[in-house]
Amino acid sequence: MSESLGNSTTSGHSSLDLVFLGTPDIAVPSLEALVRAGHRVRLVVTQPDRPAGRGRKLTRCAVALAADALGLTVSQPQKVGSIAQEIAALAPDALAVLAFGQMLPAPVLAAGRLGAINVHTSLLPALRGAAPISRAVMQGLTQTGVSTMFMDLGMDTGDVIFQEAVEIGPQETAGQLTGRLAVLGANLLLRTLAALAQGQAPRLPQDPGQATLAPRLSKAEGLVDWSRPARELDWQVRGCDPWPGAYTLLEGQPLKLFAPTLVLAEDSGAAPGTVPGSWLPPRPGLEDWLLVATGLGVLGLGQAQAAGKKRLAAREFLRGLGRGPLPRLGL
Repeated sequence: MSESLGNSTTSGHSSLDLVFLGTPDIAVPSLEALVRAGHRVRLVVTQPDRPAGRGRKLTRCAVALAADALGLTVSQPQKVGSIAQEIAALAPDALAVLAFGQMLPAPVLAAGRLGAINVHTSLLPALRGAAPISRAVMQGLTQTGVSTMFMDLGMDTGDVIFQEAVEIGPQETAGQLTGRLAVLGANLLLRTLAALAQGQAPRLPQDPGQATLAPRLSKAEGLVDWSRPARELDWQVRGCDPWPGAYTLLEGQPLKLFAPTLVLAEDSGAAPGTVPGSWLPPRPGLEDWLLVATGLGVLGLGQAQAAGKKRLAAREFLRGLGRGPLPRLGL
């Protein structure tokens, strides 16, 4: 199931009555695509508004804002099961779900005449869970994709309908990959609903023996351990962008680290976390990188941000630190 099962376009499909469930930015292209395609989105269900930013101001989520702009009805229950009767009363043909953020109880799953369809950003059964995109990058995978599936009571365990694979670029961050998969997911959802309306949606059971998990990230996972190999730290920096963000310590203060990244296989002979002095001979182009010795090889960071400062290209960041040797990072 890890290969493309066809292109993600649809034409001539029957419009359906839908309830859409989603919350963050990645779900917005799917909602907008449904409306453009002529599907009747009877209700949009999202997570409640949450405090955000330094001022902790109550902020409306991306899907709610998009629904407002489209003139759609929005519901934001603390628990989606509390509006199961409201959803059922709409008699939707199907539920369309992408990154909603809550497990759907049986009464909600049963509300759609044709089922509840989830768009999941991995090639199931790989990377079931809340953070498949970040985990794909952090694990060094070269390929991921999007799956649509019939939802059941499990965590991303339902029968797969369609899948499309994409390559992960060597410098791609989780944020950049999210943008690509958002568009791919919207197209695949339209194709899935067209097949569903025509009674031609396949059901491909997942092999639980091939399943892997992608649990939600914690902020602590952004902390860089310089004793690890440079290649794995490259994956970490890119996989943690934009959240939780990779970081180390510089004289006890957090230093945020960003792509682009550079991996040098050579053994520096220096303690992990050491920024090069005499141990790495100068060569053209390396002045554009913050180079750090690791447990295996050298990692170059293209951008860094010191506490209370703005994000800078590595060359500017190093210039601001002056000519003296940098303290060992991570301390």
